[in-house]
Amino acid sequence: MGKHLDRAKAHFGTDTRGLLEGGRYALLHNRSLEFDDLRPYVPGDDVRDIDWKASARSGNVLIKRFVDEKHHKMLLVADAGRNMTALSPSGEAKIDVAAHILGAFGLITLGRADQVGMVYGDARGCVNIRLRRGETHIESMLHRFYGHALAKPGPSDIACQLGYVATHYRHPMLIVVVSDEPEVDDHLDEAVTRLAARHEVMWAMVSDMPAVGAAPGGRDGFDVATGRFVFGQAAMEPRIVTAYRRAEERRRRQLDEFLTSRAIPHTTIEASSQIRTRITKMNEVFARAG
Repeated sequence: MGKHLDRAKAHFGTDTRGLLEGGRYALLHNRSLEFDDLRPYVPGDDVRDIDWKASARSGNVLIKRFVDEKHHKMLLVADAGRNMTALSPSGEAKIDVAAHILGAFGLITLGRADQVGMVYGDARGCVNIRLRRGETHIESMLHRFYGHALAKPGPSDIACQLGYVATHYRHPMLIVVVSDEPEVDDHLDEAVTRLAARHEVMWAMVSDMPAVGAAPGGRDGFDVATGRFVFGQAAMEPRIVTAYRRAEERRRRQLDEFLTSRAIPHTTIEASSQIRTRITKMNEVFARAG
């Protein structure tokens, strides 16, 4: 495997049995018929399946027999904007955690020959990678996503990517969103509403390292969205720190209620070491859906 899939495998493992097999996703597939062998015609068979050349050679009417395969379609939708260059609570760069999450879902598709594509970007626009199968394809997607997020990305705006998918992907499929914890506003509400009306959606969010109280000595934090430093805990009054923490709790509660009310299974991941556990728990919610 390539380096990105190898890193994802180190955190997620290789056992993907039972994952993403419940919910409506079990119905969202593309049927392909693969030729198996020939057998004698019996009354009731579809005449369109008669192999006329083989029948002429054998002197008997023969029917083509097919194997029915189910290939699911998954689209990864990722925030590759400036917010993903910040640190997670574990001290890892959020882009690293996000890439490992995306890689984990890529590993899930490998065992079942599912088709997978990706839409990523920032507030400036989107990059669309078409659905395909295979390890090389998935590694290439992860490489391109990672490179974009490290090459002076624009401001994060996951609603931009969601709106693009809602407009350009018309056939139902599983959408896996990987982003930070976005602010709930009308822009996000409209994009999610449009997307969830047609597709099955799951959402994995990478959380930020707290702006205060995250490091010994209360060192100043840096806001990647604005390019400004924020005061460390040592420079703030206790009441300001308390107000900040309450505001963060309200924001996270509002986001949880927003996604829950739209029946979107979701999880928040603080470190790569949590990926296996958190995705498995989210999958349990997903499996009960539909």
